[in-house]
Amino acid sequence: MDLDFSNRGLFAFDAAKARSALVEASLAAPRTALSTTSTDGGDAAGAAPPLSALPAIRLLNLSYNSLHLFTGGETLKGLTVLDLSHNALTQLHSQSMPPTLVRLSIAHNQLAHLCDLAKYTPRLQVLEAGHNHLSTSALRGLPASLTHLSVENNTIESLVPLGSLLHLTHLNLAQNQLESRDTLCALRPLVSLRHLDVRGNPMYETGRRSSEGEDEGVTQLLHDVLPRLSRFNGTSLSQAPENRIQQQRLHEPALEVRLMQAKVNELRRLLLASQDAEGKARQKRALLIENVKSTAKVIGQQETELERLQSEVDSLRSVNQKLQSSVAAAEQSFEHVHASLLVSKAKLSAAEVK
Repeated sequence: MDLDFSNRGLFAFDAAKARSALVEASLAAPRTALSTTSTDGGDAAGAAPPLSALPAIRLLNLSYNSLHLFTGGETLKGLTVLDLSHNALTQLHSQSMPPTLVRLSIAHNQLAHLCDLAKYTPRLQVLEAGHNHLSTSALRGLPASLTHLSVENNTIESLVPLGSLLHLTHLNLAQNQLESRDTLCALRPLVSLRHLDVRGNPMYETGRRSSEGEDEGVTQLLHDVLPRLSRFNGTSLSQAPENRIQQQRLHEPALEVRLMQAKVNELRRLLLASQDAEGKARQKRALLIENVKSTAKVIGQQETELERLQSEVDSLRSVNQKLQSSVAAAEQSFEHVHASLLVSKAKLSAAEVK
């Protein structure tokens, strides 16, 4: 039987009284059979059903009320699911919890402690206690049978008390006060843990993030602390039976080899490019030397020709000087001859006059 008392505006709930009311209602129910006469003449009217015949309550939903107090749950011997979420509970009376309880939701209350749950709920597997005022001390004494624990949006600073929950597979620690990534080392004994959420904790404020947005330091730490983790901060790390973190660790050497091979290939490419550039430089140098030699040869030839021309110029200058001397001598001789002729002509003219 499932009982739903959610959204009823309840301030307190006594499960023992509720159970008694169910019993009374069952006893007051109309008889299912009309009175008949038995073979011996007695009255065979239908009797009230025995208490053991009442259906067991398996689920009790008291969520979204204003409960400040819950009691009497220990009388519900067959109860496996109890939902007390979204209420105003400041204390949880563990002795009021049925020992058969498997799932308990107390999220969105005002609880600061979870006292002796391991003692009174030894079969508890799922505990939803997010959005309360729980500190680290509240994690002590939790049932070792837990497989799912949600304590998001609390004030938890240390994870040491969780080290004994060896069956835990799902753990939600988002939005707490985990300052250091090293606090995750306390989870090393949790060999069954597959899902972990630590988003919104102070440990992320200074960490260096990867391209996927995760703190690389936290991710690297989890490689060593929780090698079998399959889901981290809502992101799947495993798409195969093997854990992706383990696969990454197995593939890290191959990745390093590929990176080294890529570096070697790049160095080889640079070496070949350097050798090609050096060969071209040598060709240019040889061509330049050949051009210099050719130019030097031409310059030598031009110097020889220039010397020859200079010699011819000097020779012509010497001939010119000689010619100028001959012309001067001829002019002087001409002037003497001309003067003599003039004198002779004058003498002849004077003689004729006489």
